[in-house]
Amino acid sequence: MYLEAENVCVDRAGRRVVDGVSLRLEPGQCLAVVGPNGAGKTTLMQALLGLLPLAGGSVRLNGEAMGRLSRRQIARRVAYLPQNYEGYLGFRVRAVVETGRYAHRGAVQPWDETDREAIDQALEQCGLGSLQDRTVEALSGGERQKVWLAAALAQQTPALLLDEPTSALDPKHQAELIELILTQLSAGKTVMLICHDLNLAAMLNCRVLALREGCKAFEGPVGQFLDPKLLRLVFEADFELVRLASPGHVRAHLRVQRG
Repeated sequence: MYLEAENVCVDRAGRRVVDGVSLRLEPGQCLAVVGPNGAGKTTLMQALLGLLPLAGGSVRLNGEAMGRLSRRQIARRVAYLPQNYEGYLGFRVRAVVETGRYAHRGAVQPWDETDREAIDQALEQCGLGSLQDRTVEALSGGERQKVWLAAALAQQTPALLLDEPTSALDPKHQAELIELILTQLSAGKTVMLICHDLNLAAMLNCRVLALREGCKAFEGPVGQFLDPKLLRLVFEADFELVRLASPGHVRAHLRVQRG
């Protein structure tokens, strides 16, 4: 799945929130969108999905203009995991994951074998098999996050757009998520994620798109982005880089000044 954006601009409440951002994502590529709070990361992702109107620029999926595609056509191409997910209280986990198949079925069509296999696979991939009969409100925050992710995987789209997918996940489940994303990439899927954890981008070997005040501040390999001077420019904070034993592996840590 090719996802292209050219000079995208988005206004919200009379203010330019995203200003002239261009990008291109190819099959098997991972792009991490980073930047300080309020930089326009989520707004950009929602605009790429056609959920927010453009004040300028264009978005294309496999060469087709986003504005010419129906919501069902978009949902068959791109699955979206939002940062905050409301609703579904009282629903069983499996029922929530089943919603990922709505893009492929009519309103009253029963599930077929392809649907059931996709749902079962998504539950297994996210480690939710033993929880599938529980209701959503009976789960922890991290478990709920895995439910939303499973619903996105059940869509079986060639592209995944994930807004802070590791939020509420403990270290064990973060590691599982990283393995899951790597599996999707190795299968040729296109992945775009918003993250505040720069080390996540490093572990996934992503390209990085850094935003500041709605504008592109950097785009390139994560190895180039993990530079203290550049990180300072984007985040207005000091970082220390720790080089690990594995060649090319770097971790970024905030430098905290103690009084």
